[in-house]
Amino acid sequence: MRISKKTLTGIVFVLPAIVVFILFKYMPMLQAFRMSLYEWSIINPPGEFVGLKHFKEAFTSSLFWIAWKNNFILFFLGLILGFWTPLAQAIMLGEIGRGQHLFRVCYLLPLVVPPMAALILWKWIYNPEYGLLNTLVGYLGISSQDWLGNPGLAKFSIMLPGILGGGMGVLVYLSAIQGVPAQLFESAEIDGAGPFNKLRYILLPRIKFVILIQFILVLGIGFQIFDQIFVLTGGGPVDSTRVITLLIYRYAFENYRMGYASAIALVMFIAVFVVTALQLRISKLSD
Repeated sequence: MRISKKTLTGIVFVLPAIVVFILFKYMPMLQAFRMSLYEWSIINPPGEFVGLKHFKEAFTSSLFWIAWKNNFILFFLGLILGFWTPLAQAIMLGEIGRGQHLFRVCYLLPLVVPPMAALILWKWIYNPEYGLLNTLVGYLGISSQDWLGNPGLAKFSIMLPGILGGGMGVLVYLSAIQGVPAQLFESAEIDGAGPFNKLRYILLPRIKFVILIQFILVLGIGFQIFDQIFVLTGGGPVDSTRVITLLIYRYAFENYRMGYASAIALVMFIAVFVVTALQLRISKLSD
C-alpha cells in the first residue's frame, strides 16, 4: 500500500506526540497493572506475587465504597452548581458589545493565580472563627458555621467555588456561540420567538457537541478531584470527603502499599472509561 506524501507528512508531525503519549500515559498504566499483581516492595521490587488479591480486597473494603459514594456526590454537586455557570456567563458575555474584551480578561485572570494559593485563600474564607464567609452570613442573621468541619456542609463547601465560574470554559463556550450564524436569531425574532425559544431551539442544539466535550472533561476532573480535598479537608471530617484519589494517595504514600493503590487506580480508570464510552454512545444514538 502506497502512502501519499500528505499522509506521510501528517504522520511525521504526529509521531513525536504519540511517542510521548505512549511513554508517559500507556507505559505507566501497564506498570500500574503489573504493580497491582504484587505486594509491591519499595526496597526489593516487585515483591510477593498476589494475583488479583488487591482487587478482591478493594471490592470488599467499606472505605473503598465510601470513597466512591463521595466521588459521585461531589460530581453531581459540581454538575448542578458549576457545570452550567460558564455556559451562562458565555451567553451573557456574547450579548455585550463594547467592553467584551475587558470581561474576557476578567474571566481569565483567576487562571494566573496558582491553584494551591486559591485553595489556601478559600480555607481562610471558610474559617469558623474569623473567616469572611461567616462574617457575610452573619449580616443575614445566620449563625456561624463550621463549613469544612461539618460532615453535612463539607461537600457543599468544596464545590461552592465552582459557582463563580470563569476560566477557560467561558471562552470555549463563547467561541462556539459566536460560531452560530446571526441570521438564525434574526429570522427567529421576525417569527416572534422569545429569548427562551432562541436558546432552546437554536443556540443549545448548535453548540451541543461543545457541551458534550465539556461534560466529558468535567466527568474526568470530577472523578480525579484531589487538590481541593487535600488542602481543604484532607478527607475529613469522618471520611465524609474522602474520595478515590485521596484513598490511592493514602495507601501509596502513607501506608506504602503501592500494589493495593495501583489496583484501586486501575478500577477508577476502568470506571471513568466505561462511563465516558456510554456517554459518547448515548450522544451518538440521540443524533
